[in-house]
Amino acid sequence: MLSQIRILVDDFPTSYRFYRDVLGLTPQEHGGDPAQAAEAGPYGNFKDESGGTDVALFDRAMMAKAIGADHAERGPADHAVLAFRVPDVDAAYADAIGRGAQSAATPVDQPVWGMRVAHVRAPEGTLIEFCAWDD
Repeated sequence: MLSQIRILVDDFPTSYRFYRDVLGLTPQEHGGDPAQAAEAGPYGNFKDESGGTDVALFDRAMMAKAIGADHAERGPADHAVLAFRVPDVDAAYADAIGRGAQSAATPVDQPVWGMRVAHVRAPEGTLIEFCAWDD
């Protein structure tokens, strides 16, 4: 069972604030101490209270060191999309923009996909998708 999607970031504090303050994800406390839900990093987990997959952030340089790799510059191409199923794509998009997210694509129907989608970018470029479809 997939338990976590981990996003590797170079600017941990900025990314952490984006996922917490812009996307509204709830940080998991470390050791039960809210003060240790540390914005400074190098790791932070956002728990999915519905029992789904958690989203976590981890310092890219530390991950490279952990696997014995050189820390390399991030390339310009998209490497991942975090897709959030929401009840109202337009409202989720407007809320994220209102909280400071950078727009990547305004809400639009994608009939071939059978859904409505909108996209914003996290501070380091990760593509965030808001999507909705009928079951």
